[in-house]
Amino acid sequence: MVLFGKKKEEDYEDEDELETKELKRPKRIRDLNPENRKKRKEPPKPWGKRERLAVLLTFLATVITAGMMSASARAWKLPNLPRIKAPDFSNFFLFREETIVVGNTSLSTNQEKIAKIKEAFRKETDGFSGIYAFYLYDLKGDYFYGENYQEIMQSASLIKLPIMALTYSKAEKGGLKIDDYREYLKNMGKRSDNQAFLKMVDVLGRIEIQKYINSLGMSETSLEKNLTTPADIGLFFKKLYNNEIINKEDKDELLGFLTDTIFEDWLAGGIPEEIKVSHKYGREIHSVSDGGIVFDTDPFILVIMTDGVIETEADELFPKLSKLLYDMHTKDDI
Repeated sequence: MVLFGKKKEEDYEDEDELETKELKRPKRIRDLNPENRKKRKEPPKPWGKRERLAVLLTFLATVITAGMMSASARAWKLPNLPRIKAPDFSNFFLFREETIVVGNTSLSTNQEKIAKIKEAFRKETDGFSGIYAFYLYDLKGDYFYGENYQEIMQSASLIKLPIMALTYSKAEKGGLKIDDYREYLKNMGKRSDNQAFLKMVDVLGRIEIQKYINSLGMSETSLEKNLTTPADIGLFFKKLYNNEIINKEDKDELLGFLTDTIFEDWLAGGIPEEIKVSHKYGREIHSVSDGGIVFDTDPFILVIMTDGVIETEADELFPKLSKLLYDMHTKDDI
């Protein structure tokens, strides 16, 4: 008899018995037999094969592109291997690196000779790390040529050149007294004094210096980033030589400060001793550069710059490159 809707005590199962039954209940084991694969219901996957493949390809393309752009930006090259760089689309543009006759269009420039010079330069530098570039401007023939001369590289102390010229320019306009700063300019030219450089930057002002650099047409030269190109340095020396930026008297004095410096083992090291060379040497980590005017019978501007190099290798190679370019440019029978 059931009173008040209650069951007898024996109608209730003991909790321990329930747990025992639960433990004894057989568990469903997933059937992993290959022959029953079609019968199994696989859980839905958030990524299919196509999606995973697309992600993988995108990732690989990003890594490869980033690596190539990084290497190209640092002007990186292994010995005896081509430079790692982004794809070259220069053939789609009108202006490419080539020999350009600027003024004397009637001059018959020996294209075959210039091709040999550039090939000899590439062959000489191919076994070394980093990028080697040169720019040569023939002041008599009014034409130039080179290798990698549009590459943006560390300017190092070559950035002192427009600062020296600007000091003279401001003095000519009455903006300052050159006698107060002549010793600084001399030290910047003769021994590349960095304290003199910082003094003149403070006097002239960084904004004013950059404006002056831009006014010279040195479009790839940055004081703030310490960058330039062989072509920009060559342009500076061309305008300096032609008295286009300061008067002749000041130009001669500036060139005097760039002659017989303490850095005569690089650009000047490959040129005969009897020939005057007014030049500016520059050095940073993995960068050695030197450029100036070679006062030969037919004067010319020669700039050799490097980036991403082993400095000891560049030191040894530099006068050899200077000699090679001087000999081949000044001789007709090559």
